[in-house]
Amino acid sequence: MNRSCFRLHLISLATTVGFLLSAWSHALAQEATCTLSGRVVDVEGNPFVNIPIAIQSFVVVEGGWLESAHFLKDFMPEAYIPLLISHTDAAGRFSVTGIKPGPIQFVARPAYLPADESVSPDLAPDAEVLSVEIGAITFYPPYEKHPPFGGVTFAIEPGVHLENVEVTVKLRMRIRGQIVFADGTPLANAEIGTSIRRRSIDGKGRGSSSGGSRTDDVGYFVEYVDKPGIYTVAIDFQRLAATSEEFILETDQRYDNLILTLDGEPVPFEPLFERMELDNTGQWVLNPANNHSYKRIHCESWDDAQAEAIAEGAHLVSINDAAEQEWLVKVFGTAPCWIGLTDTVKEGEWSWTSGEPLTYFNWAFHKLIDADRGDEDYVFMGFSPDGRWHKVGPQSPEWQMPRMTILEKEGLPVESSVEAK
Repeated sequence: MNRSCFRLHLISLATTVGFLLSAWSHALAQEATCTLSGRVVDVEGNPFVNIPIAIQSFVVVEGGWLESAHFLKDFMPEAYIPLLISHTDAAGRFSVTGIKPGPIQFVARPAYLPADESVSPDLAPDAEVLSVEIGAITFYPPYEKHPPFGGVTFAIEPGVHLENVEVTVKLRMRIRGQIVFADGTPLANAEIGTSIRRRSIDGKGRGSSSGGSRTDDVGYFVEYVDKPGIYTVAIDFQRLAATSEEFILETDQRYDNLILTLDGEPVPFEPLFERMELDNTGQWVLNPANNHSYKRIHCESWDDAQAEAIAEGAHLVSINDAAEQEWLVKVFGTAPCWIGLTDTVKEGEWSWTSGEPLTYFNWAFHKLIDADRGDEDYVFMGFSPDGRWHKVGPQSPEWQMPRMTILEKEGLPVESSVEAK
């Protein structure tokens, strides 16, 4: 068997093992915990210093999905397991203890993030895990990256303690920039909208993506990209905006010197970590501005969301103006959620499932992913700081992204609710 065939076999083995063991019940998490230790190196064998290696567990959720246990805090608190993170030392060594047995995944977290629960888990890894070598077996990522981060996935039995594990990683291509106001003040701890455009160096292709990002306490943000090319980055914050000059990003290169100056002076805003934090998934929240109540719930698809709404005597959320949109983002955040907008009755004629008149739009400026998409008859909001809307269909790459929806009904339901101003 040649080396390439052996590698393909290991990829298949790693993927198969992970999915076979996905049938283990969550009760297995009560068994003896495990330990992994070893070192992190680059493709040339040099140690990676002070890089956070994270191990996340997976559990089986409704419908047989293999889901990151770190993301289940809101709608399956009994299954929630935090990320376990170990920073490598000067020799690239790491050690992770307290690992729950079952399917697990190695990922490399961003170096600038603290390993605590105040940080959102939806930020991308800063390095790509290429392989995990355990004794005579080497595990590789599957061709299609395992949600949510990619990385290397395999399973570990109860009470196992593995030493001398070698993890090979490489830094991901990225664009890192600082956002400042016209007077030079950094835009710190803020949510921003981002739009990235790329054209190939040979002029034969182009692409774009849009979404949201977050700045740190000195105004820096990071966006990861996968292809070399000539790039332009645009950002928006409230009613201010900035666009970069074109710059070239070569294969495996990182562009870390971008500075974007907003076209205005500093404006008052709520810092990112001082926004409303309500443990409100599965609970009705009253908006006093319109006397409507809203509830965010877990769902498997748009059809499932619609069925849940009918069962609750409610409807999928209808967003009638900018004030309601802002309130929803403030209360429920920017995780992708299905909304009640569709053009299934007549192509191109959008309407709310509630029957309310369509008086407001909040479309995203660009597609999240460029691809062949088919019919796009359904809408979800999320990712960007102002909850921009994305139209998708079953063939869209983003179709599986929304795993929640927001229900709406008039008045205050009989069950327990809270009021959010």
